[in-house]
Amino acid sequence: MKPKYILVVILYFLTMQSCVSLKKFKDLDANYTQLNYLKDSLNYHNSDLELVNSELNDNVFRLSLRSSSLENDTILLGKEFRRKSRAYQGLSSSYEVLMKNNSTTMAKQAKENKELMERLGQMEVDLQERELAIKSREQDVENLNNLLKQKDANLSSLKSSVANALLGFKGEGLSVEQRNGKLYVSLENSLLFASGSWKVNKNGKVAITELSKVLAHQKDLQIMVEGHTDNMPYNGAGLVKDNWDLSVMRATSIVKILTNNKGLNALNITAAGKGPFSPLVENDSPENRAINRRIEIILSPNMDELMNLLE
Repeated sequence: MKPKYILVVILYFLTMQSCVSLKKFKDLDANYTQLNYLKDSLNYHNSDLELVNSELNDNVFRLSLRSSSLENDTILLGKEFRRKSRAYQGLSSSYEVLMKNNSTTMAKQAKENKELMERLGQMEVDLQERELAIKSREQDVENLNNLLKQKDANLSSLKSSVANALLGFKGEGLSVEQRNGKLYVSLENSLLFASGSWKVNKNGKVAITELSKVLAHQKDLQIMVEGHTDNMPYNGAGLVKDNWDLSVMRATSIVKILTNNKGLNALNITAAGKGPFSPLVENDSPENRAINRRIEIILSPNMDELMNLLE
C-alpha cells in the first residue's frame, strides 16, 4: 500500500478516537496490524513479481534478438531456396533435353548396332562360305597335283614303252622327248620317206606299226601327227605342189598306218602339215635341213579332268 493512503487511515483513526470506543480502537489496531502485514506481504510479492517481470523482459529481449536472427536466416534461406529452385528448374530442363537427345542417340546407336550385327553376321556367313570354298579349292588343288603327278608318271611310263618299242631304230634319226606335259616322238624323214616322196618305206612302216602297238594300250590319248619340211622349195606336179602339200601328205601317210591298228580310235588322231615354218634349227646346212625334215608324233594325255578342276 502507498504511504499517502496509510497516513489517511491514521488521521482517520485519530480524528475518530474521541468518538469511538476502546473496543473499536482495538479492532482497528488489529486491523491496522493485519493491514501492515498484508502490506509487507504484498511488497514481498510485488518484489518477486518485479523480479519475474525483469526476467521475462530479459527473455523477451533475447527472444526478440533470436527472432530477428531467425528472420534474417529465413530471408537468406528464402533467397538460397529461390536460387536453388531456379537452378533446379534449369537442370530439369537440361535433363529433359539430355534425355530427349539421349533417346535419339540411343535409338540411332541401336540402329547402327543392329546394322553392324547384321553385317558381322553376313561376314561370318561369307567367311564360312569362303572357308568351305578354300577347303574345296585345296582339295581341288590336291586332286590336280595328284592328277599332274599321275599324268607325268603315265607319260614317263609311256616314254619308256615307246623308247623300248622303237629301240631298234635308235641312231636312225629317232628321238623321244617329254616336255610341256606331252611326249614328242620325232622321226627324221630319212627313216620314213624317200626324198620328195610321201610314201612310207618298209623300214618306216615297221617303226610306225610298233609305235601303234604301244599307243593302242593307252586310254584317251590324243595323237597329233605333224609333217615338217626344210625351207628348200619343192616344185611338184599334180596335187602336191609345194612344201605345205608335202608336209600334209607325209603326216596323212603316217596316220593311215597308225589307224591300221584297230586298237586306236581314229577320232583321237589328227594330221597336220607345218611346211618349213616350225624348224628345230636354222636351215643353213645340209645337216640342219635334214633335222628339220621330220615327222613329229605328239602324244597328249586327256586333259578334260584337269580342265574341270581348273574351272
